[in-house]
Amino acid sequence: MNKNSIKTNDLFDKKIDKKKRMMLFAAGLILGLGISLAAGNSVVFSAVCSIAMGTGGFFLPVLLDKKRKKKEMKLYEIDMSDYLISVSLLLSSGITLWDALRRGITGADLKKPLYRDLAKLFDGLDMGKFESPVEAFEEFAAKCGSPAVSTLTAVIVQNYRKGSGEIAELFGELSVSSRNNRKYICMKLADEATTLLLIPSTMVLIALVILLLTPAVVALTGIA
Repeated sequence: MNKNSIKTNDLFDKKIDKKKRMMLFAAGLILGLGISLAAGNSVVFSAVCSIAMGTGGFFLPVLLDKKRKKKEMKLYEIDMSDYLISVSLLLSSGITLWDALRRGITGADLKKPLYRDLAKLFDGLDMGKFESPVEAFEEFAAKCGSPAVSTLTAVIVQNYRKGSGEIAELFGELSVSSRNNRKYICMKLADEATTLLLIPSTMVLIALVILLLTPAVVALTGIA
């Protein structure tokens, strides 16, 4: 498969995505108009509600896709250290870099974004979608936007162009750095989870305050 066919497929995917967004926009228009009119609102107000819901339906896939990519980027960073350790051990056994990179995903959970996309990358190499492994990793790094993948790609490109007699040690050092980064991300996620847990507690507290103050406010209003 050549580059032109790959670009054609990308454009086709964009058309499909735009078509789905237009369908959600139309569904939002119809739903918003129907609900507003059924509630007894005026035609003008119903039209405004319809446009608002249609616009929300049009941009909802974009927001969900950004959220998904942000989550996957964190998972890339978390899983990269394990992958680098596997590659480093395989390189220490004497096999080539490309074989080590390929075998590093053997037995891994392909549901995880990093291993899933690496498996697709190697399948694309086998099918001839890329001229070289370097091109495949460069495109992969540009597409996912993950710092961990960009660092891995930089090391691969350097080894391919200049060579490195200590590639196993270099991957070992990268794995240590990636493991420290994973600890930082996990600590950050734990802090975010703790903050999210405060929201329900705050809502319950506000509800309790309202329940306690309501009889007093009613009594004062009655006296007045």
